[in-house]
Amino acid sequence: MTRALRRKGWPWLVLLFAGAALLSAITVLNGVQPNDEGLMLQAARRIAGGQVPYRDFWWYYPPGQPYLLAGVWKLFGPSLLDWRIVRVASDATVSVLAYALARRRASVGLALAAWLAAACAMAFPTGPHPFPIALALALAALLTFERRLALAGALAGLCAVWRIEFAAYLAVGIVLAIALGPEPRRERARRAARFAVPVVLVAGALYVPVVAAAGLGRSWHLLVRYPLIDFQKYQSLPFPWRYQGSFRVVRVIHFYLPLLLLVGLAGSVARLALRIRRADPAPVATMVVAAGMAHYMLVRTDLFHTAPLAVLVGVLAAWALTSERRGERGAPAVRRVVAMAGAAGAALGLVWALTEGIDRRVEGLEENTVPIHLPVADGVRARPLRAAPLEKAADYVRAHVSPGDPIYVTGARADLVTSGYPLFYVLTERPNPTRYDIAAPGVVTSAPVQREIVRVLERVRPRIVLRWAAPVTALPEPNQAGRSSGVRILDVYLARAYRLERRFGIYLLLAPRPRTAR
Repeated sequence: MTRALRRKGWPWLVLLFAGAALLSAITVLNGVQPNDEGLMLQAARRIAGGQVPYRDFWWYYPPGQPYLLAGVWKLFGPSLLDWRIVRVASDATVSVLAYALARRRASVGLALAAWLAAACAMAFPTGPHPFPIALALALAALLTFERRLALAGALAGLCAVWRIEFAAYLAVGIVLAIALGPEPRRERARRAARFAVPVVLVAGALYVPVVAAAGLGRSWHLLVRYPLIDFQKYQSLPFPWRYQGSFRVVRVIHFYLPLLLLVGLAGSVARLALRIRRADPAPVATMVVAAGMAHYMLVRTDLFHTAPLAVLVGVLAAWALTSERRGERGAPAVRRVVAMAGAAGAALGLVWALTEGIDRRVEGLEENTVPIHLPVADGVRARPLRAAPLEKAADYVRAHVSPGDPIYVTGARADLVTSGYPLFYVLTERPNPTRYDIAAPGVVTSAPVQREIVRVLERVRPRIVLRWAAPVTALPEPNQAGRSSGVRILDVYLARAYRLERRFGIYLLLAPRPRTAR
């Protein structure tokens, strides 16, 4: 079978790409994400209109993804479909690269298990997040760095434009693998430089125009300081140790996925560490990147942050479960126990990830959804109870606010913000007059920002202000975001300057009061 697969070459990889794309695409039209999807598409919309992130609107992600989607926006117009096509291609690419990386040191069967784990993990939950492309670039660099260091460096530099921390994990892993190599010290230094120089050149070439336009101070604050300091403070969640819901096997599997991924990572690394040789330290790079993906998940352990670690655990588990009897036969008892425990942990993590991922696919197929009848939706679907009021609210805004005139969208309260609805700007094709699309706690809940928003609203006086009154906008999360800032300047202003005009479920449409009535 192995020889046949080798002879097939690219056609086999194309088949794997098509299979992973199908797994991602079968439910890619289901559901909208008011916050995450809205943030990315609003950023793309602003950039397509000539705005610059960090300078013209508040943004703390790297510029790669919004600029890519802005290009798609310019070519094909506003749509909820286009980014989903990009996401399907990204998911499939990650899956094929995971297979290729696993196949370097694992059997075909185990590499296929890694491929399926990656395909299922990437397919849910879908979203226009930047991590799939960053992960694809990181996997490609891991595949190429042993023979083509300059190409790997260029891929790492490009990765930094999508996710800075992914590129940092990748760079540390590859440089460490080079440092542990068998070459003389001077040759290892040269190899590290051949990798590092393209990283700096590519990342610098793509960052400099944006940073120059936005200003170094603002760019540093939003790209480095906020993610490192404020994000941890406001967005972190406790690790899910104890399941407290009603006992259902499916729910338990979903709940404990993060824990079992860490078990799989620890087991795989323990077993592989026994096999590392100075003549072949390349697996170290992948293990370091996997540890980075664990950190990425632990910063905010929710269903949006498990996929990168699931992909890397699949690869490492495939390597760890590949038998190396010659190296393990006759080894000391402690070494054999560690090897056996590591293999057990790797197998458990891989099987759990596969089970959870397949179950997510089944759940997605069983979900009851209907098309959203709005021009920008382009066939995207939502649950019936969510689609109907959303359509009515968006249709009302489109009928009463002229194209190009602004609206403003806010949550249930200004002092406690855990989610927002920037997607409403995209669905109605109406601009936000402020520079804050993102419902970032610690930012929009602060007094200076609320005063700034009020000044803009007072000057522009949008015809409609949407107050999205869903409970998710003000959840009591176990972090600083879940505590009131005590600042309700925006709420006081809206109560004084606006009145309720229409209500469609949780969508409250406010209209300005006559100035004489205030």
